[in-house]
Amino acid sequence: MRKYLFLLGLSTIIVNFPFQVQSEPVIISGDNSNLSLSIYNQNLALVKDVRQAELRSGLNDVIFDGVAQRIQPETAIIYGNGIKVIEQNYNYNLLSYANFIEQNIGNKVNTVRENPKNGDNIFERAILIGTADGRPVLQFDYGIDTNFSGRVVFDDVPAGMSNKPTLTAKLDVNGGGDKNLRLAYLTDGLSWKTDYVANVNSRDKLNLTGWVTINNESGIDYENAKIQLIAGDVNVVRSAMPRMAKGIMMMRAQSFNSADAVESIEPESISSYELYTLPTTASIANHQTKQIALIEKHDVTYKKEFNLQIPLYFGNNDYNGNGEEFEKLHPAITYVIKNTTDANLGISLPTGIIRFYENDKNNNLQFIGSSHIANTAKEDTLRLNLGDAFNISVSGKSKRISTKELSRQPKGKCYDIKEKRTYEIEATVNNAEAENNDIILTQHFSNEYKIIEENIKSSEKNGATRQWIVPVKAQDKTTLIYMVEITSTRGVCN
Repeated sequence: MRKYLFLLGLSTIIVNFPFQVQSEPVIISGDNSNLSLSIYNQNLALVKDVRQAELRSGLNDVIFDGVAQRIQPETAIIYGNGIKVIEQNYNYNLLSYANFIEQNIGNKVNTVRENPKNGDNIFERAILIGTADGRPVLQFDYGIDTNFSGRVVFDDVPAGMSNKPTLTAKLDVNGGGDKNLRLAYLTDGLSWKTDYVANVNSRDKLNLTGWVTINNESGIDYENAKIQLIAGDVNVVRSAMPRMAKGIMMMRAQSFNSADAVESIEPESISSYELYTLPTTASIANHQTKQIALIEKHDVTYKKEFNLQIPLYFGNNDYNGNGEEFEKLHPAITYVIKNTTDANLGISLPTGIIRFYENDKNNNLQFIGSSHIANTAKEDTLRLNLGDAFNISVSGKSKRISTKELSRQPKGKCYDIKEKRTYEIEATVNNAEAENNDIILTQHFSNEYKIIEENIKSSEKNGATRQWIVPVKAQDKTTLIYMVEITSTRGVCN
């Protein structure tokens, strides 16, 4: 009888074990010619495979060889012409040192230890009665050893244990012969994300490249798979899963593959999600990260904005008339991209990170900032904040110039006083850049307000916010001056 050796303290198996079954089921291996993956944003994928097998009429026990180790077994679907599934099972009792120990408790095992005097092996039989701190507890003729320093040798592979996860099924076949069996299941461990590169060419044009990064931690290699990517958050209800045996997967170094740029992939809509079908098949090994070109757009039109919210407060507690001021605040740099065909874009953009690059005067590429893109449909507008402008600053101050009481309403010993206060605000923009720029200043008002005077025309951004576009020439300054009336009510008690 063949022996199987395990080295104590190691988490990996020293030798390979042949898969043993008690009956003679049909083992169905995939040839990768009909393998496809639908990968979702939530570390989830739908694996679809077509496998051919010679089946006999009537009942057949079949083993689907090579399914993902992180399969959700309750989601497995097996179907085909003339096929009726009677039952299906997922075997996750994997070959591991811990599983061998657990399933041999109470059994006699062989042990091997080294004679410290001459280095020879000493072979003994013992009863495996349990474990302590991950080590076997062995009962020898001379007593119980809880700190055995040798190796444990098992006679057989326990029934139902295999060297990889397997999906088995009992099928009722109507008419024997070659059958195409279709297998579909959900698995964890497959994910994808999008990364974008924006190369800025001029003040209003950039090239946009999108890359899909696929990560495979599902426990199996996928060869020559047709890949589809689902953009959007699909609701997933998780059921209780059996505990998977640990210690079987050997980690390999992460690899990174890139593909040549391709034309942008046009998505299709499916149930209010976006579906991207990659034009060629791809192989993704377990523990591998692969990058595939998804989008390539040239001369995309953009607009660069500088935005600052004026940090002045006009609240009910401002009665001393001293006002507020701020100095040298830097506006945010915002790139505005309209996702339209007129802007040389007009394609659904999956969520991801976009990184911007620009050449300096010596034509050296420099990183200038990054931002996050949410799922963006056609005709939507991207507003991407890359940081703060170093060479542009804004300083300002406010001054209350009058207060007028409008009414006084008694409330017991207190009063509600409604009044109108008038403020004058100055905000000076200093543009130290070598180019003319427009700086967008906004002011939020928490009470009823009215602009009564301004040297630069404003617009209402929303009911409580006003916006000014302040043009500033290169190496120059511009001051925004406006007056506002604030109407509010405050409580006063004697």
